[in-house]
Amino acid sequence: MKRNTFTFARLVPACFAISFLVGCSGRAATEDSDLATRADGAPPSGVAVERPGAITDVMVQEGQQIYAGAGICAACHGPDGAGAIGPDLTDAEWLIGDGEYEQLVAQILEGVTAAEATNPLGAIMPPKGGAAITDAQVRAVAAYVWTMSH
Repeated sequence: MKRNTFTFARLVPACFAISFLVGCSGRAATEDSDLATRADGAPPSGVAVERPGAITDVMVQEGQQIYAGAGICAACHGPDGAGAIGPDLTDAEWLIGDGEYEQLVAQILEGVTAAEATNPLGAIMPPKGGAAITDAQVRAVAAYVWTMSH
């Protein structure tokens, strides 16, 4: 009779899945209103940061919907962007690139290879996050992500 064992390698993905399903992001509930403010384009610290000319309010709103839905971004970056399997998108630290809008567009279009992956699981991001979204939708998601961190 074969004995099934529950190894540490099975525990890590299970923990990520459970925390994602129950919505545990590690952020305080009061910070959710801060995220909503940033999604509207206002910087979290109250310091005025000028948006790149390519980003509009409509793009940010569309990007927020795509991020949470068809773009499947929330599956790895968390529903509030604070990170899960993928890195935190709400802070000022960028693991690849400088976090500027056009660089975000390129990163989403190209994805993250195994050689570039910096997370403990070595998880990659396929081009467009593995989602069947258009280039225009990628630009909208990048606009939303830009507002999350600026």
